[in-house]
Amino acid sequence: MQLSGNTILITGGGTGIGQALALALAENNQVVICGRRPQPLNETVERDCRIKAYPCDITNADDVETLRRKLQADELHVNMLINNAAILNHYHLGKPEDFDAIQATTELHANLTAPITLTMAMLPQLLNTTNPVIINIGSPGGVVPVSPTPIYSASKAGLHTFTQILRLHLKGKATVVEVFPPTVDTAMTGALNRKKMSTADCLPAILKGLAAGAEEVWVGEGRIVRWLMNLLPPGWVFKLVSSQPSMKV
Repeated sequence: MQLSGNTILITGGGTGIGQALALALAENNQVVICGRRPQPLNETVERDCRIKAYPCDITNADDVETLRRKLQADELHVNMLINNAAILNHYHLGKPEDFDAIQATTELHANLTAPITLTMAMLPQLLNTTNPVIINIGSPGGVVPVSPTPIYSASKAGLHTFTQILRLHLKGKATVVEVFPPTVDTAMTGALNRKKMSTADCLPAILKGLAAGAEEVWVGEGRIVRWLMNLLPPGWVFKLVSSQPSMKV
């Protein structure tokens, strides 16, 4: 994959992996970031003034259409879309009295329906460029469910399925990649009691996998999940992962 000379749109570009990707890719590409909160976007732009920022709630279809029109009006011909924005919450499904349906719905929208909606809204423009690329930031939890984060796991499983089918439908027209980072030390994962990889360590591995042209980029301990899935029946892998102390709710 060519990682220079692109016009790249990154969702959730104000924090975490999205911000790290934006700052790294801005060296040799035109980078545009979007997100719900203006302050993190502005902080990213302050770190590199070459980055352009557009406030946008990607769970809102009207916001997505407004973003698409603004990019078009500003002659930003995006050829690479990175669906990175996500929400992660904890639930014990055996405690329905603690379940927040509104919060869970928002999480599903942010992690699954929003990247689908944005991808399909941007697709005509993407396919009108040279070497169009769609990169979805998935999760090992979308392949092997993670007990403390059931809605996150379910939404990432949906994104994984969408990515696989999108890749098939766009064969010969666009490159479709899914990235599987391990648990990365960001604001989103602050409450998780498990080993975490820093964004500084995660970023080079992601970029290396993208540059190599891999359809799936597995990073850090996430590679263990892929190895186990190739070795054992899925049910066994789920039981093995769920038995770990860090998976207790």
